[in-house]
Amino acid sequence: MKTKITIAALLSVLFINAAPAENPVKGNVGAGYVSDYHRRGAQLSNEAIQAQVGFNVGVGGVDVFGDFHTNQATEGSVDTNEFTIGFGTDLFEDKVNAFAGIYNTDLSNADNDLEAFVTLSVDTMLSPSVTLYRDTDDDLYTFEGTLSHTFELGFADLELAGILGNTDSTASVDYTYSGGKVTLSKTINNVNLYTNVGITDTENRDNSTVWGVGLNVKF
Repeated sequence: MKTKITIAALLSVLFINAAPAENPVKGNVGAGYVSDYHRRGAQLSNEAIQAQVGFNVGVGGVDVFGDFHTNQATEGSVDTNEFTIGFGTDLFEDKVNAFAGIYNTDLSNADNDLEAFVTLSVDTMLSPSVTLYRDTDDDLYTFEGTLSHTFELGFADLELAGILGNTDSTASVDYTYSGGKVTLSKTINNVNLYTNVGITDTENRDNSTVWGVGLNVKF
């Protein structure tokens, strides 16, 4: 399973090296703290330190992107590493964005899980997007929709976001999950400081409140 991550990492290096000089690579790095880490409605860890690094570059009329995210629990919970690589393009005079790629999840207590995904987002009010994931080893699917809107308050930005999804936990069992998040952020030069609070819920458990703080640097 480790081979999947290695292949994806090599692909990202090749894409960067193939980028022409007029299309420089853009990147970001970030770190933060979360009270709990939830993914698709499931709690993967209690309080944790998180870090993220990503890139984006234009290659032959499409955007190639990659992202690595790690969640390291401060106590004896599950650690998580997630790697995404893909490409995207604009459709219908830049009103619709289409993305496709692979998404690998490595849990410290389980084997790697590699999924293919496609995403469509619309450049309009509430920035709606829908994503379909398919596990490459098993016939399991996840369907996810999101909405978000950012208010510029002058002293900071306030983002409201919501999510609704359905995921297959096994070939015969699936569940629906939902959530909402409020994020307050302030950008100083290239450094974005943020704090957020959110709520997650599924049909098979009570809702849970989570919060976090962190920073992100773009270059």
